[in-house]
Amino acid sequence: MTAFPEIVPGRPGDGEVLNLPFGVFTVRISGEQTAGALSVVESVLAPGALGAAPHIHHAHEEYFLVTSGEVTFDTADGVLTMEAGGSVSVPRGRPHGYRNATTEPATLTTIFTPAGYENYFREIAAEAAAGTPITPELLKELRGKQQTTPWP
Repeated sequence: MTAFPEIVPGRPGDGEVLNLPFGVFTVRISGEQTAGALSVVESVLAPGALGAAPHIHHAHEEYFLVTSGEVTFDTADGVLTMEAGGSVSVPRGRPHGYRNATTEPATLTTIFTPAGYENYFREIAAEAAAGTPITPELLKELRGKQQTTPWP
């Protein structure tokens, strides 16, 4: 018989806080808590921050919920600007990136299916904490571990 994950409540202020050069990301629900089914990450993007340069995920989907501010998504189909309450669904294989093009912070809640991409953010946080410069080359290398490639 397969063991199912435990019920794990997440109260306000709970979660694994990751300080990244482009914002604060908090792992609210990890893949470890869902037997790999999904993960949920809350991101607070600083004004003017590039959350993610355009890229393509080959192993998971992303579902973005803009919970405050405004976030601009760059896609193969054009630019989408979503305000609080808006959402964007990105199937695997579809190019996308996102940024906060405003002068105010913006908050996103992102669901990853299956889980695992939260490890990319963990690795960036660890590199930043170690004093490693967070370069586009490093981000490309870390994304590659998650079956994610740059676009175009």
